Formats: sequence, C-alpha cells, structure tokens
Amino acid sequence: RSRLIRMVMHDLRSPLLSVANAVAIVLDMMPETRVDDSIVVECLRAMATCSQLMQHIVSDMLDFERIDSGRLVLVPAAMRVSQLLKAVAATFSGLAAAKGVMLRLVPLLPDLEHTVFIGDVRRLQQCVNNGVS
Repeated sequence: RSRLIRMVMHDLRSPLLSVANAVAIVLDMMPETRVDDSIVVECLRAMATCSQLMQHIVSDMLDFERIDSGRLVLVPAAMRVSQLLKAVAATFSGLAAAKGVMLRLVPLLPDLEHTVFIGDVRRLQQCVNNGVS
C-alpha cells in the first residue's frame, strides 16, 4: 500500500504543480488583460487538462480494491497519439518553465499525426506522464 500511495502522490504532484504555475501566471498578468488573451486561454486549458488527470487519479485510488484484486478494467477507445502528447505537454509545460527546462513537443510523422489508435487513454497518459516527470 505504501508503494501505491507514493506512486499516486507522484502522479498527482506534477499536474498539481502545473495548475499552481498556470494560476500564478494568470494572477501576475496586468489587470486589463482580457480573458480571451492567448496566454490566459493556454493557462486555462492546461488547468482543465491537469484537473481531469487528477480526477482520474483520485478515481483510480477510490477503485483501489479492483486494482489490488487484479480486476482493473481497461477502457479501450479510439485516440490520436498527437492529442495524447499535447495533453501531456499541457500538463508539464508550466512545471518545466518554472524549473527553467524547455519542454518541446516534436512533430509526429504525418502518417502518425492523423492515425487513430485503440487504447486506454487514461492509462497511456499516466505512463507518458510518469516518463516525462
């Protein structure tokens, strides 16, 4: 259990820090900055992506018994790798900037950009997030 708790805390820390950084960016903006300013919109999208990720992680914790008993159900769905990677970049861009690290999303090959794959998006996003963090 302690290993699982450490893993969940690790998984929650990155999106939580990204939300905190996005909020700090928006709060530091001039009062006359419009809500539709591109930086504000980017920060809000990052916060939305991170909040969804944290909700999924908390849901997974609430389903601990299923994980523990090996009854975790994967949810295969159509997805694009480009969307998955953009969500991960949104999650970590604020954290990377705060640490002075440049996070760059390299363009995919044209064939991969539009190819639809089947997989459990939440689980794949968690794996990529763990690799990036």
